[in-house]
Amino acid sequence: MAENENGAEKTEQPTPKKLEKAREDGQVAYSHEANTAVELLLGFVLLLLLGPMIWGGCADALRWALGSGLTSDLQPDTLVRTVVITHSRLLIATGIFIAAMAVVALLLGVTQVGFSPTLTPLAPKLNRINPMTGFGRLFGMRGLMRFVLNVAKLALLIAIAYLVISWRLPREIPIQTELAARLADDTAAMWRLGVILAAALLVIGVADLLYQRWQHTRDLMMTKQEVRDEFKQSDGNPEVKGKIRQLQRQMAQRRMMQEVPKADVIITNPTHVAVALKYDQANMAAPVVLAKGYDEVAQKIKAIAAEHNIPMVENVPLARALAREVQVGRAITAKWFKPVAEILAAVYRLRRGAA
Repeated sequence: MAENENGAEKTEQPTPKKLEKAREDGQVAYSHEANTAVELLLGFVLLLLLGPMIWGGCADALRWALGSGLTSDLQPDTLVRTVVITHSRLLIATGIFIAAMAVVALLLGVTQVGFSPTLTPLAPKLNRINPMTGFGRLFGMRGLMRFVLNVAKLALLIAIAYLVISWRLPREIPIQTELAARLADDTAAMWRLGVILAAALLVIGVADLLYQRWQHTRDLMMTKQEVRDEFKQSDGNPEVKGKIRQLQRQMAQRRMMQEVPKADVIITNPTHVAVALKYDQANMAAPVVLAKGYDEVAQKIKAIAAEHNIPMVENVPLARALAREVQVGRAITAKWFKPVAEILAAVYRLRRGAA
């Protein structure tokens, strides 16, 4: 298990923030072997498709160089135009080949690491020019592993090339008398060998890409403390956020208590729940919950109600239901109209009797 400089084990997966920071610094999982293999395969395919055009262009250039080119009076102002005209097929084929390879190289890079241009890796750093740091990279454990893997990959490619050539060699012993047939046969053999080696390199490149991603994740592993510190930096200290939420609840509770004196009736549990209701027939479609609370809050609501001579009615199921289902400032639902209306009617009758 990886450890940081303090000796703590890095057991946690890297967070999105750390991955993004590493990406901005140019630290990404990238396999050169995978890119090289795909580019080689594409190059051989392009050579197969553009081969006749390239061959014809080379023949045109050779005929011109050994023919009219020997007697042509080339001037600086006509040299470029003459070369372009006589070598047009070769220039077009070469341009297509170079453009296709450049586009594919760009797409391969974007496919592996995405499009995220940054100049941070180009910034000068002292540790890059420190001889001891460079010596450690070259001869450290990771450098040794990289050297061993490169030697193993080279040995594998040499072995594959040897097997292909040894399998093909007996067929090459009979020498063909025609130069064109011999040249075509040798070219096809070299093309097949190149494709086989590029395919083998592609398998190696895919394995290397998977390894690079695993190594990249392992290098960015975090300790539990680092995850907690990042969480505090991103979302704030949990203790501070808890204190803020507590203050917000206290402010909301004070505002709620200020509404209690406006209530028509307090429905209680009788000790654990208190709900303050108000109904204005002219302005309200249904009674509204001005305040509600449990335990200590319920006792405060009842104390304020006693100070302002607001009637308190004990109804355990109704008090619990209203406190559970209706938010402060909202009207009660239709299923509670009847019991609440009976209580309000009794309160109004009590008020008229007292008057």
